Amino acid sequence: MLRRSLSRLSPLLSNGALRPLPPLSSLSLRPLRLSSSSQTLNPPTTPPPQEDDAINDLEGPAPRMTVSIDRSGLHNPPEHSHEASSDSELVKHLKSIIRFRGGPISVAEYMEEVLTNPHSGFYINRDVFGASGDFVTSPEVSQMFGEMVGVWTMCLWEQMGQPENVNLIELGPGRGTLMADLLRGSSKFVNFTKSLNIHLVECSPALQKVQYNTLKCAEDVLGEESSTKRPISGISGAPVHWHAALEQVPSGLPTIILAHEFYDALPIHQFQKTSRGWCEKMIDVSEDSSFQFVLSRHPSPSLLYLSKRCKWASAAEVEQFEHIEVCPKAMELTEQIAKRISLDGGGALIIDYGKNGIVSDSLQIIG
Repeated sequence: MLRRSLSRLSPLLSNGALRPLPPLSSLSLRPLRLSSSSQTLNPPTTPPPQEDDAINDLEGPAPRMTVSIDRSGLHNPPEHSHEASSDSELVKHLKSIIRFRGGPISVAEYMEEVLTNPHSGFYINRDVFGASGDFVTSPEVSQMFGEMVGVWTMCLWEQMGQPENVNLIELGPGRGTLMADLLRGSSKFVNFTKSLNIHLVECSPALQKVQYNTLKCAEDVLGEESSTKRPISGISGAPVHWHAALEQVPSGLPTIILAHEFYDALPIHQFQKTSRGWCEKMIDVSEDSSFQFVLSRHPSPSLLYLSKRCKWASAAEVEQFEHIEVCPKAMELTEQIAKRISLDGGGALIIDYGKNGIVSDSLQIIG
């Protein structure tokens, strides 16, 4: 019945009016009413033209067709708020990590995301050093600092037997000021500067560009028949390489490693003494969507580093603390430096803030 009824209703739309197709001009168009649970299409107020009442009487009245639409199974998405959020992209990212894990994260992971997140980490996208940055380090105060480090480096090079090739590595070079002052102060010692292969361990693309300019680097072509280029410092003529981590620096050459205020930026784990023993302090999201400290419910893997750190102190010293911090990355990095020097020869100069003893609670604010 539906197919036969629709076959009789085949109009063409022309100039806004419905016209019957020839040769069926004798047929009249009757209004069609569609009803549903939410709306009804009413027939036009102006009736269509009547052309042959005799044929209409023979055919009888056209059946009225009703179509019902069931919308009960449609998905109704929740209301979307267009109110501005005060959370930064990094804060949203951290909260999403916590919610995805279904529980808190360590202080170390929180620190690592805040400092070196590839998109919005503190060190990643801008220059944070110097008078126009967030803090000033010793090389930015006076060029004498870098020159004194240069004197130490040359003395060590001589003690090593003045090797013709040496890897000079700096961890976390900042703006490159220390290395620039070192090279400038030693520029008259030609044999020393000619032996240098400079390797800068830096994870920030923004700071790598600053270091490139500070060292007055230019691209040098390797050989006449080669199209490969490498940066060369205009201060000393030494080749400069960038790496994201120390393990990426090639080994096999005598090595001199410099690290100025690098260790104090490494992520730490915090522990608190409780009735059930040492528990790791974690970071969670509270009911009001702010960050808060909580204690781990179960022993965490980083307790191994706490045990290792406590072995270096007396039982009486450990007993007096309610909070203890450990830095596994500092332990691993120190072992890595020692291993590289033992294999390749050389030395390391590490300049940083520190305490000859257990560190209790240096990180107290999490945003």
